[in-house]
Amino acid sequence: MINFITGLAIIIAGAIIAQKAIRGSPKFAWIMEKAVFWAATGGISFYGADLTDISLDNIDLSHTDLRKANLTRTSFKGVTGLELARLQGTILEDPRVRKLLISNNGRSEDFTEANLQGANLQGADLREAILVKAQVLDADFSRALLTDACIQDWNINKNTCFQDVDCKRVYLKCSLHGNFLEPKPDSGEFQPGEFEKWITDVRDTIDLIFQNGLNWRAFAFSLTQTAINNEGLGLSVRSIENKGDGVVVAKVGVSLETNKTAIHEEISNHYHQAVSTIEAKYELVLQAKEGEIQRLQTFYDSQQKFIQGLITGIAETKREVMIKGEGNRIYMMNQAGDIMESNNQNINAGGNVDMSSGNKITVGGDVTNSNLTLADANSQVSNSIQQLRDISTDTSDELAKILTTLQKSINDEPALSENQKKEALEAVETIAEEGKKPSGERVNKLCSMALNALKGIASAVTDASKLAEVFKTYLPTLTSMLGI
Repeated sequence: MINFITGLAIIIAGAIIAQKAIRGSPKFAWIMEKAVFWAATGGISFYGADLTDISLDNIDLSHTDLRKANLTRTSFKGVTGLELARLQGTILEDPRVRKLLISNNGRSEDFTEANLQGANLQGADLREAILVKAQVLDADFSRALLTDACIQDWNINKNTCFQDVDCKRVYLKCSLHGNFLEPKPDSGEFQPGEFEKWITDVRDTIDLIFQNGLNWRAFAFSLTQTAINNEGLGLSVRSIENKGDGVVVAKVGVSLETNKTAIHEEISNHYHQAVSTIEAKYELVLQAKEGEIQRLQTFYDSQQKFIQGLITGIAETKREVMIKGEGNRIYMMNQAGDIMESNNQNINAGGNVDMSSGNKITVGGDVTNSNLTLADANSQVSNSIQQLRDISTDTSDELAKILTTLQKSINDEPALSENQKKEALEAVETIAEEGKKPSGERVNKLCSMALNALKGIASAVTDASKLAEVFKTYLPTLTSMLGI
C-alpha cells in the first residue's frame, strides 16, 4: 500500500512538473529542453533556414527544429505544437511572444524587454500593451491596434513598419506602479495617419529635458564630446523649445541605428559635468580617444571661436545643424551648406589653450568667459559701440543705436540668466567690432554666427517679452546692414 501511494505521488508530481515545463516555467526549462530534443529527433528541420515572409499559419509544428532560423515577418497565426518544437536562437523562445504571434492578441499584456525583432504583427491587437524596452527592430505593425499602449524606450528602426496603424494615443512612460504617463499627443487624439507620421519623426530623435534653463556652452560642449567619443555619429539639433518655468526641451536627431538610450545618457552626463565645470570656473576639456586627436584646428582666428562657433551654429533652430565626429575630425554642417571643421593640422590658437597633451585639448579662460563678469561684458560692449560711433560712416550711427538698444534690452530681460546675458552681449560686441570694418573686410561668417546666437538667446524668452519684440524688430535690419 505504501509503495502504491509513493508511486502515485511520483506520478502526480511528474505530471505537475511536466505541465509547468510545457507552460514555460524557467525552473523546469531543462526538463522541457530535454523532452523536446528527443521528441524533435526525426522531425522536420528548419535549422538556420531563411523563413523570411513565409506563412506557416494553422500548421502543426510539433517536433519541428526551428533553431537559429530567420523568422523575419514569418506568420504563425493559428499555429499549434510550438511548445514541442526546438526554438533556441529565435524570438519564439519567449512564451509571451509565441502567444502573441499565434493568437495575434496582446491586449493589456506585458511585453517589457520582449524580443520582437522582425516579428510579423500585422493586425495584432496591442491596445494597452506594455512595450517598455521592447526590441521591435524590423517588426511589421501594419494595421495593428496600438491605442493606449506604453512604448517607453522601445527600440525601433527605419525598417519598423507602421503602415495604416490604428492608434489614437500612446504613452511614453510607465510608473513603478504600472500607471501609464506622458500621453502623446499631449491632448486630443491622433487622427488617421497621424501616428505613423509622428512615430517616423520621433524614432530618430532624442529629447533632452533641461529643468533649469539651457546653458548653451555646456550644451555645445556635450554634443561635441559625444561626437568625438562616437566616431561617425551624426547629431542634428532639430528644435529647442522653452516650455516655461525654466524647462527647455532640445530635440536632437540621430541616425536610426543609434542606441538612443546610451547616447541620451552620454550627452546628459557631459552636459551636467560641463555645467559644473563652468560654474566652478574651471576649464572645459574636449577629451579625445588616445591617439586620434593631437591638435585642434578651426577656421577662425583664435581657439575661442571654436566653442563660440558651436554655440552660435546650434543656436539657429530654424535650420538643422549636423555635428559629426569622424576619426580625428569634427564637422558642423547646416542645410545651407556652411561647414565648420576642426582637425589635427596647423592649429592657430589664442587665449588659454593647453597643447601639452597629444590626446587632450583644453579650452579655457576666454572661451567660457568664466572670469568675465556681467559688468565687464557691458563695459566691453559699450567701448566697442563708442568706437563704432567715432568712425562716423553712413551706417555707423544707426548701427550703434540698434546695438545700444539690444544691450539695454538684454540687461533688462529677467528671463535670462547671467551667463545667457553675457553670451548675448558677446554677440553684440562681435557685431560692433565687425561693424567698424569696411563692408569688404568684414568676416560675414562671424556676423552670421553672432546673429544666430542672438536668435538662439531669443528662444529662451517668451514671444510676449520686450526682448523678443526688440529682436524681432531689429535683427532683420542688422542682417540687411551687415550684408548677410
